[in-house]
Amino acid sequence: MSLSEAEYIELCKKQLEEKFSFGNGNSHTQKDLELLSNYIEDEKGVSISLSTLKRLWKNEFKQGPQLATLNALVGVLDYENWQHFKLQNKITNQAVHSSPMAKIKPKYKLNIVLWSIIPLLAILIFAYLQKNERPKSGIATNGPVSFDVDKTLFSGVPNTAIFSYDLSNVVADSFFIQQSWNRWRREKIDPSKSKFSSIYYESGFHRAKLIANDSIIANRNVHVLSDGWESHLYYDETDRRFIDFNDENFIENGILHIPVELLSAKQVDRTRDFYTTIRNSKAYGISSNYFQLKTKVKVDQVSESNCPWLIVQVVTEKHIFYVKLVRKGCEMNAAYKLGEIVKKGKDNDLSRLGQSVYDWQEIIINVQDRHAEISINGIPAYSEIYHEDFGEIMSLSYLFDGTGSIDYVVLSDPNGETVFEDDFNE
Repeated sequence: MSLSEAEYIELCKKQLEEKFSFGNGNSHTQKDLELLSNYIEDEKGVSISLSTLKRLWKNEFKQGPQLATLNALVGVLDYENWQHFKLQNKITNQAVHSSPMAKIKPKYKLNIVLWSIIPLLAILIFAYLQKNERPKSGIATNGPVSFDVDKTLFSGVPNTAIFSYDLSNVVADSFFIQQSWNRWRREKIDPSKSKFSSIYYESGFHRAKLIANDSIIANRNVHVLSDGWESHLYYDETDRRFIDFNDENFIENGILHIPVELLSAKQVDRTRDFYTTIRNSKAYGISSNYFQLKTKVKVDQVSESNCPWLIVQVVTEKHIFYVKLVRKGCEMNAAYKLGEIVKKGKDNDLSRLGQSVYDWQEIIINVQDRHAEISINGIPAYSEIYHEDFGEIMSLSYLFDGTGSIDYVVLSDPNGETVFEDDFNE
């Protein structure tokens, strides 16, 4: 008979523990589950909360986790989906009566069993020793791993981060430091050394990762403060070459935007797809569990796009909140993230995020005790109740298909007191 659903879940957990070297070979820790949650979000684009992973590892699900959760977990193990995982790990036990042993007289069975068990035990012992030396992930952790960072500037970019690390207790084929969620910002490091420098060209609250093979073994927050508002232009997130406007004045007539004349001066190829980022990064001193962000934005019609979009982000100590507006008719590309809850237009009705994005749109993200609501132009659109504590707000960020404009930004605390405001009137 094949394994039960619960047994397959245990097998999945065991393979994840081996891949990520949970607890340095011992029981899992909360940090292990936090790293796994971040890894799934960064690599697979699926948000699984820490509380969900805790319940899974404590076997607290009454009816088992959702299929979407199981699909995401086995996706990390390079399976197509949960069914594929079960098929690839299918184990069956033949009925006793179908076994040749059933036909052997009882007095001979004991000897046969003993002679069968001895070589089996030898194989299991050998496998156990091999596992302790080098898990399936190709990583062996025999002690603590240190990972720290210092910046050479208090604020502003470019800003060099000097990472300190000690990998003397880790055995793996290769090691990397990745600046943030973007795997294209991953650089190989020498495990015999202890220092590695990397330049941050964008401000923000980054989550640097220390990686062995393909597994994250440590995280470190890197808060790169901005000198006011900062803007960059990218043709592609994989391209390290970008255009920055940090020495330019892009505030005009009470509007923050990048004018067409500046694009021409910077020799931007407007026949290509590109996007711009605008961010203000600092410690705002306000909890992400109680805040209101009110802002008015639009996409500038500077290039041809079938489905223009804009994103408003609130970056916290743990992750981000965001709202993605799209042109009407392109709602499949809409999305939002409130706490650990992610909804995408591909498999949700997000029609209220389809707007005339070339016209001004007022977006409000209001959060009171982890009850979050999105309003568009004064009309409530979506709400969620989330469970994770994401810490304080560390950065406000905007992304635009092509370029975009911001009319005003107001960040308020639970009492309605303004924590940060900019209407761009110099």
